Amino acid sequence: MTLKQTINIKLQQKMVLTPSLQQAIKLLQMTRSELEEELSLELERNPLLEDDSLPSDREDEFLAPSKYEESEQKESSPEEIFGDKIDVEAYFEDYFETTQKYKGLSYEFSEEGGFEENLATKSETLAEHLLWQVRMTNFSPEEMRIAELIVGNIRNDGYLDEDLFKIAEEAKCSFHLAEKVLFEIQKMDPVGVGARSLRECLLAQLEILKPKPLLAIEIVKFHLEELPECSLEQLSNNFNVQIGEVEEAVRLIKNLDPKPGLLYSYVPNYAIIPDVIVEKIGNEYRVRLNDEGLPKLKLNRYYKLLLEKGGFENSPETVVYLKEKLRSALTFLKSVEERHKTVYNVACQLVEIQKDFLENGPAFLKPLILREISERIGVHESTVSRVVSNKYMLTPRGIISMKDFFATGIQTIEGKDISQQKVKSMIQKLIEEELPEKPLSDQQIVSILKREGILLARRTVAKYREDLKIPPSSRRVKKDRVDKGGSHES
Repeated sequence: MTLKQTINIKLQQKMVLTPSLQQAIKLLQMTRSELEEELSLELERNPLLEDDSLPSDREDEFLAPSKYEESEQKESSPEEIFGDKIDVEAYFEDYFETTQKYKGLSYEFSEEGGFEENLATKSETLAEHLLWQVRMTNFSPEEMRIAELIVGNIRNDGYLDEDLFKIAEEAKCSFHLAEKVLFEIQKMDPVGVGARSLRECLLAQLEILKPKPLLAIEIVKFHLEELPECSLEQLSNNFNVQIGEVEEAVRLIKNLDPKPGLLYSYVPNYAIIPDVIVEKIGNEYRVRLNDEGLPKLKLNRYYKLLLEKGGFENSPETVVYLKEKLRSALTFLKSVEERHKTVYNVACQLVEIQKDFLENGPAFLKPLILREISERIGVHESTVSRVVSNKYMLTPRGIISMKDFFATGIQTIEGKDISQQKVKSMIQKLIEEELPEKPLSDQQIVSILKREGILLARRTVAKYREDLKIPPSSRRVKKDRVDKGGSHES
């Protein structure tokens, strides 16, 4: 047997979970107020960033013609500055396919104020966030009922607090169906919620990544318990792969969230400031991002010029420090821009689909679920959920939660879909026009809706009526008698 050296070309997809990717996801799910605070903090942390809306008085002496002006025509990338490739795009296509997805995209920022902040407060629990997503899926009525039971048994840290067999028994369904619904919930935001173990939680987060990190999945499946003590060499031998691949897989696993529910365990009240402003110009709606009051971050030219002019030749430690800060600044700026683009994309789709709602009110809200938006802009449903969570639009109809642009559909006898909100509006109108002495019962409302081609169970009508905060017919007739001063019976 002879040994010889050969050169082999190996093409492979690599999954790299870097801090920049975590940062992008973190920024995406921030509220408008939280984003403003984060931008201000980053300005304090990183001297290579500055607020473009503030004057700078330190760079004048460096503005003579130089190679800086020549390079200003083309924005430097991290690869050009540091000479090494940062594998960002290959990891999370939802956020970083900028050269394809956003090519030619123009999105606008608001440059004028004049709107009143809505001082209402908002605080969404984990259960509320999950139930909203459940109602935005294609679950059957039975699956919806099972999902609501499962969500009701999820702890604040995101783990299922009840045996799934007992939940299936209570729901009077098979264990297989209950588990199928559970797996769908685990794909929702925050991904991994509803897991029955740490292993299941981490696997749910790994399974949705593209491309699938097969080595990381195998390590979590078979070596999770011994991972803290197991050496990289051991894992490399066990899976017959190079140690570098093991390092990447372990790094990916360490960056997963072991308690995804804690993100919603405490959500403070805050004044509602819209992320998006929608204006009607003629017959069209214009969408723009609201950046009023946000720091306008850019690279600090003073330090960048010093680096390029060799202003720290006698201090190599300073050069290393500033280069690291420059890398961090570029990454942060890219993450902020990706947030802007993703929010803008989703907002444009919502306005386009729900134009009738903006024109005529809630009764004209079209059925719309998360999947439709995710397919239109090419991202995962959980990404859309992150975008619309705790974000608002200022529209001609007032400040509206981005979640309120979604509605589950109800199929008519003719096979057409109408929104749940439209049916509620019909019920409200029927009750408003009923005879005071003969208020409509829920069953009578069922019969009237049936004549309109809408089939609903009596309990569904009762639920919609309760959502509208309308009392049952027996209490409505009593209220009428009291109002007329005839009787004060309870």
